[in-house]
Amino acid sequence: MAQDTQVSLRENGGLVVLDIRGEITTFADAALTGAYRTASDGGAKSILLNFSGVDYLNSAGISIIIGLLIEARRAEQQLVMTGLTPHYHKIFQMMGLAQHAPVFETEDEAVQFVAKDTVVS
Repeated sequence: MAQDTQVSLRENGGLVVLDIRGEITTFADAALTGAYRTASDGGAKSILLNFSGVDYLNSAGISIIIGLLIEARRAEQQLVMTGLTPHYHKIFQMMGLAQHAPVFETEDEAVQFVAKDTVVS
């Protein structure tokens, strides 16, 4: 596989969705962080990381995601995730990442969660 990561942005309900494709390794930092900051600079309060197009994720990639979680918390944004394989979902659960950014089976579930949670800080 190529060490190429592509991230596109779109809106769905109250979420800005970052559709991630490719591998999330150290080489993905600029693409992921850049897309997150574009969404943030655009005023996003809730951001969905969509991993359904991710082929591979390693510890350096997880470190990048932790960095996004820290930035989102500082900016008082809500970060949610979807599209994780069962393997990566288990890893995110074991590491406690899912406690800080809820993981959903579908994008629609994430949209519904954010719609219900918009009143809560």
